[in-house]
Amino acid sequence: MPAQGWDVVVVGSGLAGLATAIAARVLGLDCLLVEKAGKLGGGTAISSGLLWIGDNHLNAAAGGTDSFDAVRAYLRYVGADGLDSARMETFAAEAPGALRFFEAAGLPFRLSPRIDHYGMAPGATNGGRLVELPAIDAAELGKWADRVLRPAGPLHRLGGREAIALGGPNRTATWDAAEEVARARPGLCGAGAGLVAWMLRAALRHGVELRTGTAAERLIMAEGRVAGIVTQDGEILSARCGVVLASGGYESNPELVDRFEALPGWQSMFPESLTGDALVMATEIGAALRVVGNNLSLFLGFRNPDEAPGGTALCRLSGTAELTAPRTIVVNRRGRRFADESFFQAVAPRLRDFDARAREQPNLPCFLVFDSGYAGAQSFAGRPPDAEIPSWVSRSASLEGLAAELGIDAEGLADTIRRFNEDAARGVDSEQHRGGTPWGLARFDPSTTLGPIEQPPFYGIRLHPTALSSAGLLADPEARVTHVRGHPIPGLYAVGNAAARTETGSGYQTGFSLASGLTFGLIAARGMARTTNS
Repeated sequence: MPAQGWDVVVVGSGLAGLATAIAARVLGLDCLLVEKAGKLGGGTAISSGLLWIGDNHLNAAAGGTDSFDAVRAYLRYVGADGLDSARMETFAAEAPGALRFFEAAGLPFRLSPRIDHYGMAPGATNGGRLVELPAIDAAELGKWADRVLRPAGPLHRLGGREAIALGGPNRTATWDAAEEVARARPGLCGAGAGLVAWMLRAALRHGVELRTGTAAERLIMAEGRVAGIVTQDGEILSARCGVVLASGGYESNPELVDRFEALPGWQSMFPESLTGDALVMATEIGAALRVVGNNLSLFLGFRNPDEAPGGTALCRLSGTAELTAPRTIVVNRRGRRFADESFFQAVAPRLRDFDARAREQPNLPCFLVFDSGYAGAQSFAGRPPDAEIPSWVSRSASLEGLAAELGIDAEGLADTIRRFNEDAARGVDSEQHRGGTPWGLARFDPSTTLGPIEQPPFYGIRLHPTALSSAGLLADPEARVTHVRGHPIPGLYAVGNAAARTETGSGYQTGFSLASGLTFGLIAARGMARTTNS
C-alpha cells in the first residue's frame, strides 16, 4: 500500500493528542491525528475536564495571587520522590504560556472554584489554579457531532462550575438541572466530554485531519529516526517531522496491568481502547520505560453493570462520591476501617500495605458499607439521590447478615460500626480523623462527612483499585522519547499519559494530567516545527 505523508502524525485523541495537533497546525505544520476507537476523546472524555495550571493569567485577572516559586514548592511536595526536576521545572514554567496559546487558538478557558488537594502543602493556594471550559453544544462540530465519547448519565452535560454551584452529584437539584438540560439541549456536553468537544472544534477549524477506527500497529524507522507509523490495516502513514504518541496508558490491558501494578482486583476506569499501544510500539524500537514509584494516582470504585448492558462498564470512582458522604465507611475483610474515607489520597497508600507474616495485602479486597439512611438521601452508582439501590448490591436486615454476604468478619464489622456511630454522634472521627485534613476542611465541615450506620437494611459492595498507569515512556523536558541508552529517539515524542508522569511524580492532584498533556503537546509541536527550519 503506498505511503501517505504529513509533517506530523499524532496517535490518540484525548486532550494531549488534540492539543499537539492544534499546536502543530497553528505553527504551520500539516497534521494527521489517528484514533483507534470509533469515538474521540479517550480517557479525557470521561474525566472531570479540569486542568491544574499555577500562576496563570486568569487567576491574576480575577485578583488572585500566585507565584512560580509557590507552584514549584507545591509540585515538589505532591510529587515527592517520583519527580524529574527538569520536567517539573519545565511544566511549571511553560503551563501558563500554554494556557494563553490555546486560549488564542479558540478555547475559552475559565477558572474553576475547585482548590488544591493538599491545603497543608508548601505553596498551596485556596483556589485559582484549576481551569476548565464551559459546556458546549456538539452541534458546533457539524458532521463530527456524534463522534465524541460521552460518559453514562446526564451529569456530564453540565459544566463543572455549574455542577458545583448546584451542590454536586449528591444534590437532587444537580440531577434535576442535568436532566432538564438533557431534554432541552441533548447535544450539550460539559466536563471531560465538553473539553474534548471544544478541542475537536478547534482542531477542525485549524485544519487538522482526523481519522477514527485507525489503530497504529508499529513505528517506522528510516535513516535513524522515526518516520511514521503502520496501521493495523497495513497502511503506511509517514511523518516528515515526527510522530507523537498520545494514546494514553495501559489501564485496560490486563496483561500490562499484571506486569506493572501490584493491585489485586484491578478494574479499569478508562475506555477499553487504552491498552498501552504507545508503550508497546516504542519499546519495540528501544524506548526506555519509567515506573512512578508510590503511585498515588490510585482510587477505589466499582462497575455499574447497568451502564453497559451486555458489555463491560467503566470502574466508577467512589472516592469523590459515595465515600465523602455521611453514613458510609470502607472496611477490609476483618471488618476494620483503615483510612479517612473522605480524603481519597489518605486511602491510596493504605491499599498497597503488605502483611509480611500473612503474605497478603490486608486492605484488598475492601468493601463499601452503608445503610438505608444513605440510600434514601444520596447518589449511589451514578443514580439520582433517593433512587432505588440496584439488585446487584448486597443487602441484609442485619450487619451480621451483610458480613456473611460479603465475606467480612462479622464481629469486626459490628465493633467498627459501633465505634463509628459513637464518633458520628460526637461529630469527630477518633479513629481515622475523617474530614480532618485541610483538603477536607476546605470542602466541608468534618462533621458533615459523618453519620451513623444504623438504619436497616444495610448495603455493601466490594470496591476495586483503579489507577492511572504507574509505568510510561521515559520522555525528556522537550517531550522526546528517551532510548534505553539514554539519548532521545529522533522523531518520536510522547505526551499525556503515554509518557511517565515524572513532571508530577508520585502524587496526585486533579488537573495535573490534562495540564501536562496541554503543555508538553505544545512543546512537542514546537520541537517538530524547529526541524522544518533546521
